[in-house]
Amino acid sequence: MKPIIKYVSLTMCVVGFFTACTKKPEEGFLGNKFFYLSNPFTGAKGRVVTSVPIQADGSTYPLTVQLRAVRNRAGQPTDALTKLYEIPIYKGEVTVADSTPELLATKLGTGMYAPFNVNSNGGRLELTPATAFVDTGTYDFDIEVSNIKGAKTITSVAKIVLTPTVPFQLIRQFANSSAPNQETVFTTQSNFSVTSERKDGPNKIIIKFIDKNGVPFNPKTGEVLPRVSVPTGLRYQFKTFAPYYQEEKTDTALVYSYPEKTPTFPLYVLNNAYLSSYRIPSTFNDLNMNINPEFAFRLFPTDGVPFVSGTWIITNKINFATRK
Repeated sequence: MKPIIKYVSLTMCVVGFFTACTKKPEEGFLGNKFFYLSNPFTGAKGRVVTSVPIQADGSTYPLTVQLRAVRNRAGQPTDALTKLYEIPIYKGEVTVADSTPELLATKLGTGMYAPFNVNSNGGRLELTPATAFVDTGTYDFDIEVSNIKGAKTITSVAKIVLTPTVPFQLIRQFANSSAPNQETVFTTQSNFSVTSERKDGPNKIIIKFIDKNGVPFNPKTGEVLPRVSVPTGLRYQFKTFAPYYQEEKTDTALVYSYPEKTPTFPLYVLNNAYLSSYRIPSTFNDLNMNINPEFAFRLFPTDGVPFVSGTWIITNKINFATRK
């Protein structure tokens, strides 16, 4: 081989070697098996429900996820879950210190939100109180996932199931009895119940205590008292969770007004609970014992209304005693 040909051949080899060494490797990975652990993704109308992010088959992050289509049970396109509605929102954490309507107004507001959303960062599914406006049933949806590698559309990635509203949640109902003038020995009374009833009307919560015959104890004359705290634990009454307006004592109930357009009620916990504790003194019941009922509940939006509303009657029934 002539020297000039040898030189050209060597140069081409060297250039080819360095070109191969400096070729930029392919960036990122976009998997093929995307799915949600929560499938179907189920929520009661009017409640906030969220899922964990999408399972991404080892795809490179950051991963962007966009909602592309929603269909009803019949497979027809629908905007029922993507239209915007006015709903209550938190602008800050509500605490016991926000004890007036004016202070509370700095922590709550309203905004326009869709009933269903897919969080673009990682694909978390989100149902909002705007689902109060949407029909119950099963829905199907498509998404687009994308990252540095590219984008893919995933059809029918999961089902959404909307169930009827559950506007009342009973968290605790409990009662015991104790001898007067002592706070150490108590007898649990299992025959005690807490029930709720909602009526259209002003925003009020009416709390009643009735005996086994349905006769109400009279808060106005001291037949229902706040249960006092003890060194081993603080005790609260419902007025602590509803401080926005003056408590009203009637012959048959304790009455509390609550603000308009609250996402739930009560709005905060005390000692990690919503617990209210009361006492019916021994002089007003045929057990001749102090009766100590306690309860905890939360209110949520009703069908067609994305916030707590109406008049609620909470009845504590002392099924083991009679009013004197």
